[in-house]
Amino acid sequence: MKQINDLWPERFQEFIKEMRRYFKYMFNDHMKFVLIFGGGAAIYYYSQWVKNLSPDFPSSLVMSLVLAFFLTISPIITLLKEADMVYLLPLENELEGYFRKGMRLSFIIQAYILLLVLGALMPLYFKSTGAGFVSFLYLFAVLLLLKYWNLKLYWDTMKTIEQGTLTADPIIRFILNAAALYLIVANASWLFILAVLLIIAAFTLYMRASVKNKMLKWELLIEKEQRRMQLFYRMANMFTDVPHLKSKVWRRAWMDPIFRFIPFEEKNIFRYLFSRTIVRTSEYSGLIVRLTLIASVIVFFIENLYMAVGVALLFLYLTGFQLLPIFRRHDTKVWVHLYPVPPIYKKLNFFRLLIQVLVSQGVLFGLAAALGGNLVNAALILLASLLFAFIFGKQYAPGRIKKMEQF
Repeated sequence: MKQINDLWPERFQEFIKEMRRYFKYMFNDHMKFVLIFGGGAAIYYYSQWVKNLSPDFPSSLVMSLVLAFFLTISPIITLLKEADMVYLLPLENELEGYFRKGMRLSFIIQAYILLLVLGALMPLYFKSTGAGFVSFLYLFAVLLLLKYWNLKLYWDTMKTIEQGTLTADPIIRFILNAAALYLIVANASWLFILAVLLIIAAFTLYMRASVKNKMLKWELLIEKEQRRMQLFYRMANMFTDVPHLKSKVWRRAWMDPIFRFIPFEEKNIFRYLFSRTIVRTSEYSGLIVRLTLIASVIVFFIENLYMAVGVALLFLYLTGFQLLPIFRRHDTKVWVHLYPVPPIYKKLNFFRLLIQVLVSQGVLFGLAAALGGNLVNAALILLASLLFAFIFGKQYAPGRIKKMEQF
C-alpha cells in the first residue's frame, strides 16, 4: 500500500521535471518578444474595440459561448503510462486517492485558465452591463462550480467505450454550460436558471446511472493521457528536438502534382524530402493552414495599416519559427546520411523551401487585405511580407540552424 501512496508523488515529480525541461526552450527571448509585442497590440486594439462597442452587441451570448467552450474542454491529468494497463489494472480499487489527486491538479490548472479568460472578457461585460467587481467574483465562483461538474462528468465517461456517449457528452455539456452562463450573465429570471439547473442535475443522474458499477476503461484513459502529452510535445518541438514526439503521416496522393515542379536533379533531393515532410505530416501542414487562415481573417477585417502589417509579420514569424525543426527531423535516419550529395544542399534546399512557404503566406495575406477592400494595405502587406520572408530565410534561419547543430 505504501508503494501505491508513493506513486502519485513520483509521477508528479517526473511530470514537473519534464515541463521544466522544455519550458526553458519554449519561453526564450524570441518568444518573449513575440508575446510582448503580440499581447500588447492585442490588448490595445481590444480596449479600443470595447470602447467603440455598439449597444446592441450580444455581449452576453459571446461571453457565454466562449466560457462554455473552456468549461466543456476538461481533460483530466492522470500521468498514466502504457505499462500501467498491466501492472495497475488489478489495483484499480486502491487507486482512488491517486485519481483524486489527478482530478485536483486538473481543476487547479483549468481554474487558472478560466480566471485568465474571464479577466479578458470582463471589460466587454462591464461595458455592456455596467456591472462592478463583485460581479466578477460571482461569475468566477459560478465558473468554478461548473468546471468541477464538467470534470466529474467527463470522468464518468471514462467508464464507457460507447461512441455515442463519448460523442454526445461534450455536446450536451457545452449546451448546458452555455445556457446556464447566458441566463446568469443576462440577469434572466431565477425560474429559467432553476430550470437549467434541474436539467443539469437530471443529466448528471442519468450519466451516473449509466456507468454505475462499471470499471474504468484503461485503454481510453491511457490514450487520452498520451494524446494530451503529445499535444504538449508538438508545441515544444517548435523550439527544440523532442524524442518523445509521435507524428502521424498521411499519404495525400491528391497533392502529388505539386512535386512535379521540383526538378529531378541530385541537388534537389532534400528539397523533395522536406516538401514531402510538410505535406504528409499533419503537425506542419496543419500548422501552416491554421496560421494562414487565422491571419488572413484578421487582416481581412483590420483597416489600420500598421496593425495589419504587424499581424502579417507576426504570423509569418510564427510559421517560419515553427518550421525550423523540419531541418533535423530526419537526422536519426541512416539512409538520409547516405545521399550522394554535398551536405550544403540540405541547408540550401531547406532555406529555399522556407522562403517559398513564407512568400506564399504573404501573397495570401495580401489577397485577404485586397478582398477586404483596402488595396493600399494589400500592396504594403505583400511588400513587407516578401521582404520579411527573404530576411528570415537568408539571415535569421541560418543562425538558428547553426545553433541547433551545436546541440
